[in-house]
Amino acid sequence: MSIKTTHRTGFRRVICDVRRQPTSFLLFTAYKTFAILLFLQGFFFSDAFEVAGGVTIPVSALFLLVCAAVFLFFALRFKKITIVDKDGYLWALAVSMTLGSFFLFVEGQSDMAHEGIRMVVFGAGIALLAVGTVGIHIELGRFFGMLGMMPTMTYGIASGLTAGIVSLILTLLGPVVCWLLAFVMPALIVVLFRCARLSAFPNRCALYRESTIELLIPYRFLATSVTQGLALGIPLGFASVSDVFFQELDAASYVVAAILASLTVLTFQMDFNQSIYQIGFPLAGAGLLAAGLLGPSSPIAVFLQTAGFLYLDLVLWGLGSYLIKNCDQPATWLASCPSAALMAGRAFGIMIGAIALHTFSNEGEIMAFFCGLAFLMLMMALVLNKGSNLRTGWGFVRPGNPDEAADSLRTCEVVAQEFGLTPREQQIMQSIISGRSRKEIATDLFVAPNTIKTHMHNLYGKLDVHSEAELKAFIAKRERMFASEISSDPVSE
Repeated sequence: MSIKTTHRTGFRRVICDVRRQPTSFLLFTAYKTFAILLFLQGFFFSDAFEVAGGVTIPVSALFLLVCAAVFLFFALRFKKITIVDKDGYLWALAVSMTLGSFFLFVEGQSDMAHEGIRMVVFGAGIALLAVGTVGIHIELGRFFGMLGMMPTMTYGIASGLTAGIVSLILTLLGPVVCWLLAFVMPALIVVLFRCARLSAFPNRCALYRESTIELLIPYRFLATSVTQGLALGIPLGFASVSDVFFQELDAASYVVAAILASLTVLTFQMDFNQSIYQIGFPLAGAGLLAAGLLGPSSPIAVFLQTAGFLYLDLVLWGLGSYLIKNCDQPATWLASCPSAALMAGRAFGIMIGAIALHTFSNEGEIMAFFCGLAFLMLMMALVLNKGSNLRTGWGFVRPGNPDEAADSLRTCEVVAQEFGLTPREQQIMQSIISGRSRKEIATDLFVAPNTIKTHMHNLYGKLDVHSEAELKAFIAKRERMFASEISSDPVSE
């Protein structure tokens, strides 16, 4: 298949998935819109506070630490227990988000004379907003995890492109409109969640089930998320204290990250190792290097840092979905642990950046600081890029028998789960890979040849292939990938 055809194929897959389940796309977009206000633009937390030594720390770092603590609570308390699937629970999360936004609005817009009351309102706003947002994030992780990696990536890419446009629009709107959007968005997310859930999973038992897998601490996934958070948090600490923001570049970064994810994951079908450690980490490292050579407030540095962070965010959503669906990992545990690491990494990164800004007195020291961070980013990519990652689920699953060879039938099973094939489509695919003709398959299954033709048409559409030769090449490529993962690093994590 030519590169030109493959490019069309990647974006066509995004369009087809959005058309098939538009509510899932709208759900992801609504959540990302709220996340833009909350985590990227810092709309809720524009203030800072002073600590010992005269260092000024942005309030956003405090909120991120609270979110990390809430994620840890969910991970430890509900690690294998599925939340009771009641609409009241989702609405309670939405109310918590709305009340948190309201309290922060009151604290920021009104002139409270009593400092104690102001702090109580502010603390309540942070706590309620963190609990509601974390709960919604986990439920979205559960939902998209059960959809699978490929739908998560396609919806994420489409939502990323849309979020870039939304981010640009938000820069043109006044704060009043943004506050109204913050009040309305939680309820909209819940409504879209219910619609998307009913469309994708009419049987709720398929979405809310308990895993029997032994829980492990995902060291490699945690290290990846912490590094991702630090890579953006440290420059953000400089920008927050220096009042330097480029919201137009944030919008462009969303678009570029989505296009890059489409090319690497959908078009060239890179595995997670390549996508994360050979594309995402070097891109974030280039942003840190640009911050050292051109200055932390350089538009080029800001663009590269944000694009790298958002690209990694998209790919890691896909990785999480893969581990939930293909490795049967508990959604709450999986969504909470890396997210807690990401939030903590960003919070500590902001603090480190603020302290560094206060400490360094000349451009030479700042340049050395950021160039050193870029070097460490690339070193982390080399350390974390291991052949055992796929087989061990980035620390979430036990490695299998190192001597167990990957075979085509097992590869067909994984592909069927990943692309949502029906049992009949999987059966036909395995028969084709085994060398059976269409006539022989029809005889084996006691169906008419035209029925086999219909199933194969649907199978080709889901895998985006156009012939038996392309199907066999597709499975062979996946089989080689699994085989290389098994043989390259037999040592368990």
